[in-house]
Amino acid sequence: MRFVKRITAVFLAVISVCLCGCVGLVEKFYSDETTKPAPAFVPVDVEEGSIYFKDFDGNVITLKEAPDTVASLSVVSTEIICGLGASRYISVMNEASSKLEGAPISAEVVQDYYADTDKIAEMKPGLVFYSADSLSTLALTVMKNAGLTLVRIPERGNTETAEANIRFIASLLYKDSAGERIIKEIREEIEKIKIAAELVGVRKKIYIENANEYSGVGGNTIASELCAYAGGDNVFADRSATFLTNAKELTDKDPEAIIVLTDNTEKFSVDSVRKRSGIENVYAVRTKAIYAVNRTTATRPTQNIIYALRDIGEALKVTK
Repeated sequence: MRFVKRITAVFLAVISVCLCGCVGLVEKFYSDETTKPAPAFVPVDVEEGSIYFKDFDGNVITLKEAPDTVASLSVVSTEIICGLGASRYISVMNEASSKLEGAPISAEVVQDYYADTDKIAEMKPGLVFYSADSLSTLALTVMKNAGLTLVRIPERGNTETAEANIRFIASLLYKDSAGERIIKEIREEIEKIKIAAELVGVRKKIYIENANEYSGVGGNTIASELCAYAGGDNVFADRSATFLTNAKELTDKDPEAIIVLTDNTEKFSVDSVRKRSGIENVYAVRTKAIYAVNRTTATRPTQNIIYALRDIGEALKVTK
């Protein structure tokens, strides 16, 4: 029944596209290194009972039915799969994934990056999800030669990358409705924060920093976009995703608030920023407008970006 519904949905999509005069169902897909966000993913075609998908790299993935099991070797894919209520599909995952809330305790755990490819191949998962930095080139080659279907999931990008990740993984697991529900919740939360920021009516200049001193976060990133929704304009929006700055540049930009992305918000100390030499005249430093936000929720392209959005909204005084 589930497969029949999928066939029907794809058939209707084909008819719709033809009526609109489009030449195909799938547009060009963009990797997480580009400045243009990835579009939504859709099934490519249906032929002899198989459904074809295209991944972020343009590779075609063929499925005859929903996979019984998957290997999730990326925290991004694991986080999304769990959010879809599909953690039971995961038969093997990497160490980092095993530490996530909701990760299945019954799944086999393999080493990060240098995964036990023999163990994974023996388990024969229908799909192997991974990210560029989560698996070594050798491991990828071995699993590909073993006939496993590899699916790369971007681990960097912007809010549209998060939506694309969710929609793509949901589609592969035949959880389309769950994926669309999550995306709807993300958009509703963003709209709520945007309205709150508009009611406040005052936009602030923001400097976003990674946990390392003067490691700035530029534009076209999740953190920068979330700040924009909450009424904050990134003073380094013209820079790349990650860059190095200094006290002089920060003083010249004179941000009204500083957002520090850290793995431990509870242990974060405002003085770790305030006591730096050469930035004592920065407005955010003088007013102690320095806030810690969880790094993973503010950078990982999954449904959990809404938690970072709420935290940033509180920091910029647009929500309580």
